[in-house]
Amino acid sequence: MNTNALKRFAKEARLKLLSQVARKLEFVLTQDTAELRGKTKELSQLRQKIRDLGQAQVIEMVAYTWFNRLVALRFMDANGYTLPKVLTPLPGMTNPEILQNALGGTLDPDLTLDRQRLNDLLDGRTAAADARTDAYKLLLVAACNQWSKAMPFMFERISDYTELLLPDDLLSDFGIVADIRNGMSDEDCQQEELLGWLYQFYISDENERLIKSKSIYQKHELAPASQLFTPKWIVKYLVDNTLGQVWAEMNPNTTILDKLEFYIEPSYKNQLSTRSKKRLEDIKFFEPCVGSAHILSYAFDVFYLMYEEQGYNSSEIPELILKHNLFGVDIDERAAQIASFVMMMKGRRKHSRFFRKQIEPNITFYQNFENDPKFNNVKALGSLVKVEPNEIDTLKVEGGSLFTERQEKLKKLYTFLGQRYDCVVTNPPYISSSRMEGSVKQYVEVNYPDTKADLFATFIVRCLELCNEEGLTGYMTPFVWMFISTYQKLRNNLIDNHLINNLIQLEYSGFDGATVPICTFTLRNKNIQDAKGSYVRLSDFKGSENQGPKTLEAIQNPHCGWFYTANQKDFEKIPGSPIGYWASPHLIKCFEEGGSIEDITVSRNGMTTGNNDRFLRKWFEISNKNLNVNINDISQKLDVGTKWVPYNKGGEYRKWFGNIVDVLFWFDHQNVLFKNKNTIVRNRNYYFKDGITWTLLSSSYFGVRSLEIGSVFDVNGMSMFTTNVHVDKYYLLGLLASKLSKKFLEIINPTLAFQVGDINKIPILTSLKSNNISKIVLKNIEISKKDWNLKESLSWDFQQNELIKQQKGAVSEALESYQSYWSEKFYELHGNEEELNRQFIEIYGLQEELTPEVPLEEITILQEEAKIVNGALSIEPVPVLLQLLSYTVGCLFGRYSLDKEGLILANQGETLQDFLQQIPNPTFLPDEDNIIPVLEGEWFNDDIVGRFRAFLKAAFGEEHFDQNLRFIEDTLGKDIRKYFVKDFYNDHIKRYKKRPIYWMFSSPKGHFKALMYLHRYQPDLCSKLLNDYLQAFISKLEAAKHTQTMLSVREDISAREKIAANKEIDKLELMLKDCRDYERTLFLIATQKINMDLDDGVKVNYQKFKEVLVPIKGLESDE
Repeated sequence: MNTNALKRFAKEARLKLLSQVARKLEFVLTQDTAELRGKTKELSQLRQKIRDLGQAQVIEMVAYTWFNRLVALRFMDANGYTLPKVLTPLPGMTNPEILQNALGGTLDPDLTLDRQRLNDLLDGRTAAADARTDAYKLLLVAACNQWSKAMPFMFERISDYTELLLPDDLLSDFGIVADIRNGMSDEDCQQEELLGWLYQFYISDENERLIKSKSIYQKHELAPASQLFTPKWIVKYLVDNTLGQVWAEMNPNTTILDKLEFYIEPSYKNQLSTRSKKRLEDIKFFEPCVGSAHILSYAFDVFYLMYEEQGYNSSEIPELILKHNLFGVDIDERAAQIASFVMMMKGRRKHSRFFRKQIEPNITFYQNFENDPKFNNVKALGSLVKVEPNEIDTLKVEGGSLFTERQEKLKKLYTFLGQRYDCVVTNPPYISSSRMEGSVKQYVEVNYPDTKADLFATFIVRCLELCNEEGLTGYMTPFVWMFISTYQKLRNNLIDNHLINNLIQLEYSGFDGATVPICTFTLRNKNIQDAKGSYVRLSDFKGSENQGPKTLEAIQNPHCGWFYTANQKDFEKIPGSPIGYWASPHLIKCFEEGGSIEDITVSRNGMTTGNNDRFLRKWFEISNKNLNVNINDISQKLDVGTKWVPYNKGGEYRKWFGNIVDVLFWFDHQNVLFKNKNTIVRNRNYYFKDGITWTLLSSSYFGVRSLEIGSVFDVNGMSMFTTNVHVDKYYLLGLLASKLSKKFLEIINPTLAFQVGDINKIPILTSLKSNNISKIVLKNIEISKKDWNLKESLSWDFQQNELIKQQKGAVSEALESYQSYWSEKFYELHGNEEELNRQFIEIYGLQEELTPEVPLEEITILQEEAKIVNGALSIEPVPVLLQLLSYTVGCLFGRYSLDKEGLILANQGETLQDFLQQIPNPTFLPDEDNIIPVLEGEWFNDDIVGRFRAFLKAAFGEEHFDQNLRFIEDTLGKDIRKYFVKDFYNDHIKRYKKRPIYWMFSSPKGHFKALMYLHRYQPDLCSKLLNDYLQAFISKLEAAKHTQTMLSVREDISAREKIAANKEIDKLELMLKDCRDYERTLFLIATQKINMDLDDGVKVNYQKFKEVLVPIKGLESDE
């Protein structure tokens, strides 16, 4: 089954139906025809429905009604259940068989319709724009009405407004009927699972829209927002280990277990008490969020095996199953219709006369009953509504009353929720409390306070309530309930009062259909002391396609390495009681015997600014003199001029040191920042303190770093501070950066969020070796700090480019020296990390659990410059040379100098005179007017290439110039002009995180470009750019064009030379047009003499010049 093709078909069918139904609705509401005048009742119904629901919902409802009906008819056509076929032609024909028969004068005598009208249309006696389509509509409606006897839930008798809104284009090759025939192959239709997929895909656009919206769901949005199709292998696992387990206990000699491939025999089998016997017809299986009956469909198959094993007649089994064993309900009427239809198809596949029995499956949908206090909001609450068994009989149905039908529907809901089941299995809705509709949220908070964080957790408890004492429940849910503190009360409840029968934890991205990591599990509704549950851990197997096969492999071979058994009472020995089923006795002992990190530290969440655009900048955007990196206490008196302080925002995976590139607006912070209504100031007394930090969310590993004095920390830059004088920060940092913390965190909470509370639970054992460990950690910090300070865009402590620092004449030699030095540092850091692992493994006695080896890929220095190739470090020349070129541009503008380390011109409005005050006799003089042309040809002597050549000579010696230029160009694979014109600015934008400090002015087509340095900007810069560069460039172009024109008319040159001259003229004309267009735009900007304040940041200031600058994709929306 090609699910991608099915998804495309279902989504396109929905859009087509919505469009056609909308057009039909407009027609019937605005036109006055003889046919419509005969449909006054239906029109009245339609108008009332629009008043009740609104036009959009009516269109949606009619579209899905016809989608369901047409899909059902096509499915039955393909399986030979319809005679004649209603949507499908016979081989070699184009019309549906039912229409073709009518054209030939053959009509089912039981088909109820206006035969006279049909014949008049077919014979041309009735005038119609499309008589054949009108005739087919009559036949289609009649066929639906005929099927209403066997399946009223799917084919309600059509004598209402839905018939009015039946689309017109039914017979063309592009009509909806043809789409459905083509979208549902005969082969696909051999699997009832197809129907569930189609429903899932039909609503997928709405589902995705709702999930992405991030807003609170409205009542009518709960159904499409929460529908999620359960993979077939998980369905099998859930049913095999609930219904299959119940049957195995009732019938110890059963042979059907061999056919249940995902059945896991309990390791506690011998501890089970004898299950009370009951008739097969009395075993009840309930799906409280039935969806499209994927779970019930497979449960039907297992029940069928059970009945067969007991010797029942095959013709009676489907009826018995649907009457007595299977129950399902949903808040979505559409889903319930599909579910009921699926079960009818299951019955028909097993018994050819099944439809004659007129059986209706025990499947229904929730609808509100205003006068019943329990069910007046059940459309939103669904199966969370509580009904006790003794309440079922209190509801009476008055036969022959006007209210009989409604009373029967209500009685059915009371029965479904009031009786208790042997098995309750579901894939519940995943809706967090922040998105719950108001009445649902209030109900859950009152009735299920321990699981109020998410509906999936509430349903775990609710299913246990619906289950009898000996029963089993099964679920597919996010696996966060197993670990995070939000669900600790749920875990304690399950551990103390129930039994995790078995559980499969999927790999983090192992389920395509959800954006959260998933587990699937079954529970016993009672606890069995000292029983060990079975667990399968799929964490090492990426890809949804591997989850089912690897589970089967584990079931068939429990010694595979990812199958575990565990006594759930052991989980309580781990802080927070996570479901750490793979934890060895030795690991658990570490938790029992060691103290925890929270005993010797305080861990704190940081600030939320509430408006990052206003309060945060990258450190290089602002005037450097306004940045204070030396504050050590919040009460410290600030230096004059302090406006900004370092801000620890977490950042990417990195260990030991770094990741602080943001700065926080701190000027008058008590009145500006702290009084901002959206700012949340947490733990202010810890701001600027020395500590340990890590990033809250990570896509890889736990990267812990030294937090040095001087920064405020963010909610994403989690921070920890030592409180025990006997355990220093560096020993603790070493432990947290070691393999052991990863091992412990995998048990405490193996998600990608490293919460303060989780880190606090790591066990701490001190050692006499702590001084040695601290020395190693200090060395690691030193190496990582040096690496961080290599990058001009990352560190305010950057001093000088590393290749310049080598003081070699040849760039190639400088590069070799760089590679040698940093390879040594890399392997030193790698060796240190392995030594820390070795020492901590010994301290904790985990030699049988862990080895000290660290993959080279996990060393977090040289991330830009190095790759691991065939297990060895390779420092790549290109990134190192690009750093040199970026530094060169900094020197061209005076941000850096060959004569003095660190920043030179880095404050707003500084000029060449400020540079000369610091460096009176520079080796290399920066550009005077802060404008450097970047052009494809040598139009200006002092353009970017000319200035670069001069710098290269000054930095490495004129005698090495040719050699160095050749080496750089050969390494880059392009000449230096091409690099600066085509690539430099993109590199710069990336290097400076979309906050460039060198801005590229550019004409629309890029024929004229020039760089300027943001910190040296003056309000007259655009005027200088216009007068001294752009207009001068235009004059040069005009002169060049004149030269080429004169050349082209000379008679003493060859035809080839004339062609070349004319091509050059065409090119010059394009360049001139581009530059003249730009001249007008630049003039408008220049006349404004725009002022800038660096404190406003690049994002704001760049927009003031956006008409004349190279656009930066995503700058306006980027935080």
